[in-house]
Amino acid sequence: MKIETANILPPEFTEAQVLVWLESKVERLHSEAQLLVDDYWLRWKAEQSKHETSQRGRIGVRVRRREEKLSFSIEWFQLAMIRENGQRKSIAKYLKKGPGYRYPLVRILQGEPEWEAELVEELETEFVDIRKQIDLLGKIRDALQSYRKATQNRER
Repeated sequence: MKIETANILPPEFTEAQVLVWLESKVERLHSEAQLLVDDYWLRWKAEQSKHETSQRGRIGVRVRRREEKLSFSIEWFQLAMIRENGQRKSIAKYLKKGPGYRYPLVRILQGEPEWEAELVEELETEFVDIRKQIDLLGKIRDALQSYRKATQNRER
């Protein structure tokens, strides 16, 4: 019995459809990251109330949207208190991620309570995967823009 393969081409997608697909993937990842960040803060606050001042955590995290580039970042920061006009005010010092998708946790968590270090390490593992996917989707977006420019120049 001879099986013939049909000469069927996959459907052609428009640039607009690819952009809609990219946007939906980014939004799904953004929602996932935001859920993880919200979970972090709930767990962090619960642990804060269990410990004395010397064992309270100082590491925070947030999702930062980058609308113009169809992207976002997940950033860790260190909380600190300052006195301004006689009042205590909290400030956030953002921590540098460096190359790659993972924050250098050994340096960041030095001197932090064990409960907080475990929580940060757990979530950072999830965030690494999300950062990698966002980066790859950004490369697809950039390639699509380069393709659009190349074909526009050719059509002139």
